[in-house]
Amino acid sequence: MKRLETDFAGVKMRNPLILASATPSWDGERCHQAWVHQAGAVVPKTFAPPDKFAQHPRCGRMKIVRHGASRIGMINIELYTTIPLEEWLKNDLEKAHQGGSCIIASVVAHPEPEATGQNARIIQDTGKVAMFEINVSCPMPADNSQVGFQMGNDADMCYRQVQAMKKAVALPVGIKLTPTTHNMIPMAQAAEAARADFLTIGNSIRSFAGVDIKTGLPKLPAYGGYSGPAIKPITQRHVSEVARAVKTPISACGGITTWEDVVEYIMLGATTVQICTSIMWQGYGHFQTLLKGLEGYLETEKLESLSQIRGKALPHITTIDEVSKHPPMVSQVDPEKCTNLKKGGCELCGKVCFYGAIEFSPRLKLKPKNCDGCNLCVEICPVGALSLAPAK
Repeated sequence: MKRLETDFAGVKMRNPLILASATPSWDGERCHQAWVHQAGAVVPKTFAPPDKFAQHPRCGRMKIVRHGASRIGMINIELYTTIPLEEWLKNDLEKAHQGGSCIIASVVAHPEPEATGQNARIIQDTGKVAMFEINVSCPMPADNSQVGFQMGNDADMCYRQVQAMKKAVALPVGIKLTPTTHNMIPMAQAAEAARADFLTIGNSIRSFAGVDIKTGLPKLPAYGGYSGPAIKPITQRHVSEVARAVKTPISACGGITTWEDVVEYIMLGATTVQICTSIMWQGYGHFQTLLKGLEGYLETEKLESLSQIRGKALPHITTIDEVSKHPPMVSQVDPEKCTNLKKGGCELCGKVCFYGAIEFSPRLKLKPKNCDGCNLCVEICPVGALSLAPAK
C-alpha cells in the first residue's frame, strides 16, 4: 500500500486513515488493535491533566439514531479518558505504541493554556507519541470553566492554546476545532497565526437524543455529541470553507463510512481523515475495508497517490448568487426507464413537484414551461428515469 503513504504535518504515515479519539481508543490495548488492523495513526481518548479524572455514566450513554432500519447517526454522552494520566504514562502508552504505532496524543485544553502545554510536555517525555492534538471541541462540557466547544468558539483562546503548546513541546501540534459553530474560519485562522502544524475538523456536534413518547422521558438524560453519516454534510462544509481560507494541513473527521467518503474529503482539501463511529459499528477490521477500496480507486483512476486529487473540488464551490446566474435547466424523462410510462402505477415524482411541471393523464406528462429546475423529482425517482437538461 505504498501509494497510500501520507506525509501529514511532517509525520510519515503508512496511510491517511486515523482512529479518532473516542471509545475504540479508550486504552492502550484498543489503540494497539487499531494499529494491527492497519490504521495509519491512532488518537487515544483525550488525556486530561494529572489532577483531573472523568467517570462516564455507566447506565447507558449511547443512542443510535435510525431512519427506518438504517443507522444514520449516534449520540453519546462520553467525556475524555477514564484512565488517569499516570496510568497512561506507566502502562497504556507502552501498549498503544507496540509495533511502532503512530500515536497522536489528544490533550484536553485547560482554561490556562500553559497548563495544557505542561500536560503535553509530560506526555512527550515518554517518547511514545508523534504529534499532539489540542481538544477544544468536546460538545458535552457546559460549566463555568468554558472548556470544550465553548473554548473552541473563542478565536483568541484557540490562538493562545496553540501558542502555549508550541512553546512547550517540540513535536507537531494541531488543534481539534468544534463543528458546533456557525463559522469555523476565525478559529482556524487564529490557530494558523499561532503556527499550528495541522487542524482537525471537527468533532461530534452538540445535540439531544430525543424523547420516548411513551414515557415522556429523554432517550439520553443529558446533551451529547452527534456523530456518524448524518453529520458528513456539516463537516464537509467546515472542511471546504477552512481549506479555502488557510494553508495549514487538515485532518477531516465526521461521518466517514466508506472509501468514497475518504476521497470526497481529500477532494475538499483534507490530507488525512479521522474515523470513529463506523469503527464502533463495524469493528477495527473496517480500516482494511476502507484501504482496499482506496487502493482500488487509485488503480482505476491511474493515480500515484491521493495527493493528486487533494482540493480538486474547491475551485468549483461558489456562491448561491453565482449559481443563480447559470443557464436554466428543466426535467426530462427517459421513457425506457420510467415505470409509469412503461406500465403505469408509480407517481412519486408528481407528489414532490410543487410547480405544476408534472401531471398524470393517466401517464406521466412533463410541462417544461412550469419547471423550476429544483431537481427534487430527479432525486426522488427510484429508477433514475428523470434528469435535468438545458431549457429550450
